[in-house]
Amino acid sequence: MTYQSKPTSEGTYRIKVLDEDLFIESVPGSNAGLKLTSLSSTNTKQKWKLAKVSGKSDVWTIVSAEDQSGVTYYKTSETYWGYGYPLPHSGESQQWSIQERTSQGKTFSKIKLNGSPDPFDSCSPGSDAINFYYDHPTVSSGPKQCYVFELLPDEKPPSALDVIFLQDSTGSQQPYIDSARAEIAQICATLASTGQFAPNDFRVGLIAFRDHPPQDNSFVTQVYPLTSDVSLVEANLSGFIATGGGDGPEAQSDALADALVANWRDDATKVVILVTDSPPHGILEEGDGFPGGCPLQNDPLHIANQMARLGITLYVVACEPTLSEYYKKAHDFYVGLTAKTGGKLVPLGDANALSDYIVGTVTEALGAEALVQKYDAEIRKQASLTADAAEISAKLYKDLEAAGVQLNTFVVEDIYESNEQARQNAQTWFQADKLADARSKIQVVKFLLLDAQNVTLTSVRIQTDGPRIVEKYRDGGQQPVALKQQAISLDQVTHIQP
Repeated sequence: MTYQSKPTSEGTYRIKVLDEDLFIESVPGSNAGLKLTSLSSTNTKQKWKLAKVSGKSDVWTIVSAEDQSGVTYYKTSETYWGYGYPLPHSGESQQWSIQERTSQGKTFSKIKLNGSPDPFDSCSPGSDAINFYYDHPTVSSGPKQCYVFELLPDEKPPSALDVIFLQDSTGSQQPYIDSARAEIAQICATLASTGQFAPNDFRVGLIAFRDHPPQDNSFVTQVYPLTSDVSLVEANLSGFIATGGGDGPEAQSDALADALVANWRDDATKVVILVTDSPPHGILEEGDGFPGGCPLQNDPLHIANQMARLGITLYVVACEPTLSEYYKKAHDFYVGLTAKTGGKLVPLGDANALSDYIVGTVTEALGAEALVQKYDAEIRKQASLTADAAEISAKLYKDLEAAGVQLNTFVVEDIYESNEQARQNAQTWFQADKLADARSKIQVVKFLLLDAQNVTLTSVRIQTDGPRIVEKYRDGGQQPVALKQQAISLDQVTHIQP
């Protein structure tokens, strides 16, 4: 990151304490103010729009990029030391004098209310709040009075968001269908409130799937194109009745194929969310009516690779404990499949939580898309120097880690038993372009469990091919979920390359 001693042009800035990893952040609400916090690259509360005041030298207005609140001066009789403090408010910004100084060989600025002698200073003992305090003459005597500025590039949100749900419409899926229908309007409103895409430019599509004859004679897939009409989406969901399906595996591959050729917009963030409790055909699950794979030759691994090239992120919402209770290979397959696109498998133990999963996965995908846009030039620069994707990822990760870049990540408690063979299986699926390239290499995962006939501490452990889920969640129940700002991982960097 490049910091300058004072703002030189109008634009959006982060404002940093000279010699510390602390940035000015807006604190809105009833107890409004400014505070110093560690860097969060995606936190708009740390971003400030600075504009010159006409006819005055080095005098600026300061406005929060989060909610357009202008920074003003406030003072009460109880204010620390009687000097007052700056805070964001819904009115216009007051005028702020940003005065460049040099002390002890370092150049920086002090921020003062225009015409006032007292600068910003986080001087309250034990507090990170910013007050005004008398002007210390040197860096060492007033370290939190000294600021530098990072001019940020223009950050335009993705112009559009397209999301397609692939909804398993067989057997036990009715609760998930009902949950999506009941919550779809609120889901749209919640996503719109993030400000990460252009208002009123959100489209949703639906693809219902069952299976091929003779396993199911009703339909293979039913496609409802992307639309911005939420009421139409609700009506389409109301027509989904969960029934049929025949054997265990279903027509997920056909639904993925339909999603691949949907009416996506080139400039949109593209997300596919597959909701299911079963695997596709062809991964050698027992009782598969089509062990060779999809009768129409739609190969899910190949489709996922094509999705990645088109910038489509795939998430699988695994309805648990059903998926892992009845299928031995589905979990590892979906982990590898989604990793191809930068998505992931997320386990869902309660249909009522489906809306949280949809909002969480889409928000994470929006954040990843923003990183692609922001670092596109750097990625292409590295690509011009080497064709090794792993080397590019490692270099980019090192730079982003050093810069403290964070990503809004959808965090779900891991409900699966840790197992090295499971990780190897997922990697095998991830690396393959076709099912036939991988399935002979997949091994059924074995777990060590206490012998049910002898549960003493010295009992002999036996190997079994299940269960995949930790005991706490084997009978269902929803695990904690959250959206968290987290340091970007190497795995996430690998998948932000366009």
